[in-house]
Amino acid sequence: MSRLLQELPVEKATIAEKVKLYNDCNRKVAILCNHKRTVGAGHQAQMEKLGDRIKGLKYQQWRTKMMILDVDPKQKKKLGVDFFKLDEELDNEWIEEHLNFLYEEQRTKITKKFEKDNEKLIAEGSKKLPEKELKERLKAASELLTKLKKEHKTKKVEAEGRGPTVEKLLEGAKKIEERAKNLELQAQDRDGNKEVALGTSKLNYIDPRLTVVFSRKFDVPIEKFFSKTMREKFNWAIQSVDDDTWEF
Repeated sequence: MSRLLQELPVEKATIAEKVKLYNDCNRKVAILCNHKRTVGAGHQAQMEKLGDRIKGLKYQQWRTKMMILDVDPKQKKKLGVDFFKLDEELDNEWIEEHLNFLYEEQRTKITKKFEKDNEKLIAEGSKKLPEKELKERLKAASELLTKLKKEHKTKKVEAEGRGPTVEKLLEGAKKIEERAKNLELQAQDRDGNKEVALGTSKLNYIDPRLTVVFSRKFDVPIEKFFSKTMREKFNWAIQSVDDDTWEF
């Protein structure tokens, strides 16, 4: 493990990338020690759900980029046509399913808010809101679906938010891209761990001080590697490591 950590190209990596690199090393140790496990029954469903979350972020990023053109159409020439292309993974079938998901999600939020408002009114001794009030509120979900379908058909998205500018929207698109990349790293990690028990090697085979040094040297929170129980178990290692005297 020490040799593997020494060879990692982590200097310019993000925290998510550093965690992934560390787990890759841990996985090699676990495989070497034959720490195998049976693939969980829900693994495939979890991966599909994670994949949909990643696609959802990519769709959100596309919408944000299209808002840039609504604010300033000249950006298409400045940033290039490819910048505004929809990700190839997002085919029409998936987009239609996603739009319906967003519609149902909005309906659920509105309904829960309505129920919460009624609970508050009852607690205050007031009269409940009528069902027609809920129907009126739910119109917002239908309007959202109509809007999203129109966007998909016309490939035009009206800029949203307070005082939208090209700079704000570019920054927003960048942040969404980072979130999507982090989720992709998590997905790769989770799929790589489906038949390997990383916890066993961390608990019983890898010197915990190696993990602590990695955490401190590359500014990654120790919580990314050790659960609360493991932090309590390895508190001696966390307290004993000195960045200046302890190396991989």
